[in-house]
Amino acid sequence: MRILLVDTSQYYPSSPMFLEALEELAEENICHFEFFDIANFLPKTYITHKVLYRLFGERLTSYQKLNRSLLTLACNFCPEVVLVVKGAYISPCTLNGIKEETDALLVNYATDDPFNPASNTKYLIESILLYDLYICTKKAIMADVQRYGCTNVKFLPFGFKPSVHFPEITVTAEEKARFTSDIVFIGGCDRDRIPFFETLVRALPSAKLHLYGGYWDRHATLRHYHHGIVLGRDYRLALGGTKIAINLVRRANRDGHVMRTFEVPACGAFMMTERTEEHREIFEEDKDTVFFGSIDEAIEKIRYYLEHNAERIYIAQNGYNKIVNGTNTYTNRVREILNMIN
Repeated sequence: MRILLVDTSQYYPSSPMFLEALEELAEENICHFEFFDIANFLPKTYITHKVLYRLFGERLTSYQKLNRSLLTLACNFCPEVVLVVKGAYISPCTLNGIKEETDALLVNYATDDPFNPASNTKYLIESILLYDLYICTKKAIMADVQRYGCTNVKFLPFGFKPSVHFPEITVTAEEKARFTSDIVFIGGCDRDRIPFFETLVRALPSAKLHLYGGYWDRHATLRHYHHGIVLGRDYRLALGGTKIAINLVRRANRDGHVMRTFEVPACGAFMMTERTEEHREIFEEDKDTVFFGSIDEAIEKIRYYLEHNAERIYIAQNGYNKIVNGTNTYTNRVREILNMIN
């Protein structure tokens, strides 16, 4: 099978999600693939190209070049399947052109809510009906995707990359000092997350909290706890050095789970996460992970597990085993996608 993967390396090494998976499948002679890297055509930072797109839309030179280059590659490669991860900057005209020239099956793996104005584009919504298969990572968006014209809508959760997400330990005193914490959260400073951590630091003033991700340094109360952005090995060390890793879903994205739902346990960390339907389908409560439904419940459980090391380590190991010994890699996800279209 000839597969054209359309994704970005902008968030390397977490992305592109399916590149290593397709390399594995290619070694097994299951597929032959080409990778189209959207990052080659856009500014280095998400906020920059988001602002430029809002201002210029399809008139943006890099956007036009992206679409022309994608169509050219598709025509030359003649894929049977075009697997698009999100695809916010791919125009409906380009998708129509690919379909007309190659008759490829168009598949979208929707990492974000296409109806969330903070992460979508006009063309993302207009393109929904052009896809032969729309794979959603959030169950809450599936009905809306169908209403916008795609009749073949499936749910498939995120996963993890074994080459990126695994337990890591510090090797120097400087690393240990830098990454040791009681509580860690890795993710952006969303508006609805601020009250959660403001309440947490008031309730647990002696706990060592590390916040990683964008914009925490802009908040007066929480900037003290901000430790930058972590990727790759630093990401693993931040999780390996903490006692409790908090996992929050993004409400504006209608998440039932997130990428860190799989990545945190795969890195061997003890995870406390929001009690959602999707999380309850993945984990057994108080065995593989610990759930909470409110900030008060979270604080109560943080206090408990900070003082009960053996229980915390036991649950972290169970969570690791559940994710790593299951079918949760992105290679598994690609196989599931291929089963959906065969």
